[in-house]
Amino acid sequence: MLTLRTAEPADCEAFAEIYRHYVETSVATFDHDAPDVDEWRAKLAATLDAGRPFLAAEDPDIMPGVIGYAYLGPYRGKAGWGWTAEDSIYLRPEASGRGHGSALLAALVEATDTSVVRTIMAVISDEVPASIRLHERAGFAEVGRSAGVGYKFDRWLGCVYMQLSLVAGDTQA
Repeated sequence: MLTLRTAEPADCEAFAEIYRHYVETSVATFDHDAPDVDEWRAKLAATLDAGRPFLAAEDPDIMPGVIGYAYLGPYRGKAGWGWTAEDSIYLRPEASGRGHGSALLAALVEATDTSVVRTIMAVISDEVPASIRLHERAGFAEVGRSAGVGYKFDRWLGCVYMQLSLVAGDTQA
C-alpha cells in the first residue's frame, strides 16, 4: 500500500540511489554525474525552506523503505521566475507501472502552496513518452519543444516543456 509523506534527511540515501540509476541508465535526466547524499540533503533543505513540497513514497508491498520521491525545484534560478517551479518525480524501477508516479504527482500538486508556486513546469526528455503521458493525465499542457538541447550517451536529445497553472485566471497554452 502506497504511503506518501514529507521527505526527511534520512531519506536522502534512498533518493541518491534512485536517481543514480536514472543518471547511469536513462535519458530521463540529462545529468552525467549523480549527486551524492550530502547534495540531496542540501536540496531537501533548500526545497522545504523555500516552502515547496518534497515528498517520499513508500510501499512495503514492493520493498521496505523509500521507493520514490517528488519535489518542486527552482525553475531557471532568476528572481522573476520565483513563483514557478520545476517538478521532478522518480521511482525505483520495480515500483514503476503501478500508478505510484501519478499518485506522487497528484500529491505534489495538492501539497503546493499557491502563494509560493503559481505554475509548475515539467521539462521532459522527448525520449521518455511515459513521463509526458504522466503529466498529461495530471492536467499539464504541452507548451513547447526544443530539439537537440541536451547531450547524453553520445547523442543529442530534445525536451518537451509542459505547464500546469495552479491559480485561477492564469493562462496556459
